[in-house]
Amino acid sequence: MQQVEYIVQTSGISKQYKHQLALNDLNMNIARGDIYGFVGENGSGKTTIIRVLTGIIFANKGSFKLFGVDSNSKDIFKARSKMGAIVETPSIYKNMSAYDNLKMQCNILGIKNYKEKIEETLEVVGLGYLKGNKKTAGHFSLGMRQRLGIAIALLGDPEFLLLDEPINGLDPEGIKEIRDVILKLNKEKGITFLISSHILTELQLVATKYGIISKGHIVKEISADELVFESRKTLVVETEDVELATSCLRRDFVKLNIEVKDNKITINDFSDLNELLARIASYNLNIIKINTYNTTIEDYYLSFVGGENNA
Repeated sequence: MQQVEYIVQTSGISKQYKHQLALNDLNMNIARGDIYGFVGENGSGKTTIIRVLTGIIFANKGSFKLFGVDSNSKDIFKARSKMGAIVETPSIYKNMSAYDNLKMQCNILGIKNYKEKIEETLEVVGLGYLKGNKKTAGHFSLGMRQRLGIAIALLGDPEFLLLDEPINGLDPEGIKEIRDVILKLNKEKGITFLISSHILTELQLVATKYGIISKGHIVKEISADELVFESRKTLVVETEDVELATSCLRRDFVKLNIEVKDNKITINDFSDLNELLARIASYNLNIIKINTYNTTIEDYYLSFVGGENNA
């Protein structure tokens, strides 16, 4: 079995702000190649742990490894050079063009032959049409500014990108543009991602793994494949003879979770819908209505943290 290479491993990270415990014994594991979808309610600690990993703030307790380097090691600064991040909003100069923003970052990073690098990076994030364009970033759409922020983060050739709410406030077109960039960078350049987002249905289109955080603590880590497997499928059957239908189903499907509520039969976690429907039809019962439901990522998330907060 191939050994997993972890980009990030945290161990008991806690962060206290006066009377507020922002992170509470947080344990997170991000493997190379993951697109790690970070899910949690407002104030759950998503931005705080991103700030800890990037070195903006320090934890009060616990430690982490980045590319296998311990956070307490002097080599952690070298490890951080392999990562890029956009925390809350992209750091761009709104009075400068896209090209000049990237040129400024190249100067900061000491990149000398920057022209080809800038043009290549603009193409990667779908802003190649801005080559030579003097339009300033202050006149860009929010989606364009987000992609420019990603371009700036890419100039250092990172192996790991942290994006804090990258699609927050974007219109559907802007969301798709950011999603396409993330998938392209992950597939073509092998970049590992940590992405926090409130829009769980969009996160589900890119994430390969999820970390569910609540009150500063990771309550569940699950791969996208495991989430599909665990997503509950439910069949609700309404019939004139509920007692007979229930008896037949329990006889023929001993292992299924079959319940009766409000004079409706609920069947959970079945594997073969066609077989189930064919068997129900064979009972020659008068069926009034049949509905199927699938658990969404929001349902799964709320099963862990409750429904009082939005993701």
